[in-house]
Amino acid sequence: MTPIRHILCPVDLSDGSRRALEHAAALARPGQSRLTVLHVYSTLSAADVAPMLDDVSVRIDPDCLTRELEAFVLPVAAGLSLGLRLRRADDVRRAIVEEADTVGADLLVIGSHGRSGFERLLLGSTAERVVRRSTCPVLVVPPQSVPPDDGRFRQIVCGIDFSAASLQAFRCAIQTVTAKGADVTLVHAIEMPPELHDRQIVAAYDVEAIRAAAELGSRSRLEAIVAGDGAAPVRVNAAVVGGRAHREILKIASARNADLVVLGTHGRSAIDRYVFGSNTDGVLRGAPCPVLTVRAQLVPDSFARIA
Repeated sequence: MTPIRHILCPVDLSDGSRRALEHAAALARPGQSRLTVLHVYSTLSAADVAPMLDDVSVRIDPDCLTRELEAFVLPVAAGLSLGLRLRRADDVRRAIVEEADTVGADLLVIGSHGRSGFERLLLGSTAERVVRRSTCPVLVVPPQSVPPDDGRFRQIVCGIDFSAASLQAFRCAIQTVTAKGADVTLVHAIEMPPELHDRQIVAAYDVEAIRAAAELGSRSRLEAIVAGDGAAPVRVNAAVVGGRAHREILKIASARNADLVVLGTHGRSAIDRYVFGSNTDGVLRGAPCPVLTVRAQLVPDSFARIA
């Protein structure tokens, strides 16, 4: 198992980010990884984010924030190699990604929900934007999720679309956060184009045969991945389903009581913006358990061949 050497966990001092911090601490403990906890505060004026307020700068005392951050972090991360970082920035999401690059984080752990009201105007959809921009893997933690005692996940659902990103995500999960003997379900969803339901198309072609052929081909490719990873210390099985990918992944994750969903992302390309909006984003918003996203990187030749 590849150790995680450095984890970055951005927090906004909310209950949601406390849950993310609990996961980050649990993941750090097995290998005594370094944990850096980051709090980004904005320098925007009140008029920039809430026009109904007086045009005065939001006054923030860094010393007071540091004390708040220590009180927030220390009870959760006691005994770990710990670093606390306070950063002032107008763009919270960019600051988080830059900090991950600066400290050389192997994993970024962030809550899916932050504060509400005024502070939410500052934070926005922070987790989703960080996932799009981050070059390191990101674990997005929903507020209801309880971290595993030993920092390792045992019931994993991994979305596979046969891209380099999804294969990299599968490998990353097995090597870093998955317990030995865990159950990993690879899910490939086949979404038939709406045009194939047109009456003229149905009359001219055997749509059911097309669907069956697609399913057979996808199952063969998934089984090749399973067979090619026989040395992994986990149980891997394959599922080919029909429908929108994010809905089917969520269904299977719920049915299997998954404690982790794993997805690959493609960075900031046009295709990823399309896929992210329709699938990755849907999983992030609906998953009852943490979601690990891994950006496409170079995949080992031996693994790429089975794709």
